[in-house]
Amino acid sequence: MNSNVTKNKQGQELGLKGRTTRRRLMDVTLRLLRTKSPMELTAVSIAQEAKTSSATFYMYFDDVRDIMFALGQAAADEMTSVCSILDEPWDPTVVDVAHARRVVEAFDAVWDKHRPVLRYRNLEADRGDPRFEQQRIDYYIPLIERFAERILSAYPPGKRPRKGDAYAEASVIHAAMEGVAATDPDVMERGLGVRRMQAARARIIAHILGRRAGDDTWISSGVEPRKKPAGQPAKRAKPAVRSA
Repeated sequence: MNSNVTKNKQGQELGLKGRTTRRRLMDVTLRLLRTKSPMELTAVSIAQEAKTSSATFYMYFDDVRDIMFALGQAAADEMTSVCSILDEPWDPTVVDVAHARRVVEAFDAVWDKHRPVLRYRNLEADRGDPRFEQQRIDYYIPLIERFAERILSAYPPGKRPRKGDAYAEASVIHAAMEGVAATDPDVMERGLGVRRMQAARARIIAHILGRRAGDDTWISSGVEPRKKPAGQPAKRAKPAVRSA
């Protein structure tokens, strides 16, 4: 995803001054979100904190939702750091906890910086806003694709699961990572602790992405094992019997 904006709301090209002002408004909003709910923010309060006018705010954003969307785009761009770690060479024959830990820490770093923004994005997406819903999809699809590729590469060509099954497992990994990352660190620290939860996710991911060449736990259609013992004929599905 690319959050580079080249024009203001009046359709004028953004020069250095315009880009700087727009970025300052976004930075101020991110800072205000440390102590305020997005619902408490107004164009006036953001402009005042940025030492400019509300008219200037409206040169770059339609309203608070619009600047929250822009911040969501910026957060999604930073998630490329996680993708980059997943793109590095990964030995599928070992359980590489150290590599997985780097993925988790990079993922959490984005959430730590943008947690109110990403929570707001998810809230609006869950409420059915198509703009935020698409933003969320664009954000997580690259991660799921990379996890799925790693899962598939952990198996020899003749034993790989179906692509859809790998994507399903990758989606579960992402959901677990995001569910923990979205939790307030202070709340987590009062429980099991942030570092322990990071270590737990790293171990789980490492086991999912490594040393699975002999794994026969994959199933097809939720019932039959995908891998059949040699010489054993495949079972045919029985037709449904309806009572008269």
